[in-house]
Amino acid sequence: MKYPVRALLALFVLLIPVMAAAGPLKPVKGSMPASDFVTKDLAGRTVRFNTFQGKVVLLNFWATWCSTCRKEMPSMEALHQAYQNKGLVVLAVSQDQVSASVVQAYVDEMKMSFPVWHDRDGLVGRQYGIPGVPMSYLIGADGRVAYRVTGDYDWFGTEARAAVESLLAAQK
Repeated sequence: MKYPVRALLALFVLLIPVMAAAGPLKPVKGSMPASDFVTKDLAGRTVRFNTFQGKVVLLNFWATWCSTCRKEMPSMEALHQAYQNKGLVVLAVSQDQVSASVVQAYVDEMKMSFPVWHDRDGLVGRQYGIPGVPMSYLIGADGRVAYRVTGDYDWFGTEARAAVESLLAAQK
């Protein structure tokens, strides 16, 4: 009985770097519409994703306990600051099962100025089929998922900015 547990533990330890590794920006093939959803903002108000219809959206699923999420947040903030007036919405959906005040404390600490919503029960994460956090989708103004990233990513890098600019140009 000890050996199967040890084997599983060893496999888990080996997979941790893979699960936490930075992921590439992958174009989504075919036509994948972004699903509408309803959840809460950090003030407890009901919010709906389709209020961003017609905008380019970076939809990011994350959690306060996730070190790779913490790593990518500054680049998401930089992207938000650079493109918010050009039509980009950065939206972070917390998958934390803690109170909104705990999530708000993290948002304040990280100086996140973009919208942050709280999917405390993980329903939206399940709806999107996220394998873990962080998980991000770059959605065009047409409502279709254009790119996805599993793992942390430099959202202010050249590749990300080029993808955002291309989607913004297509919006006009």
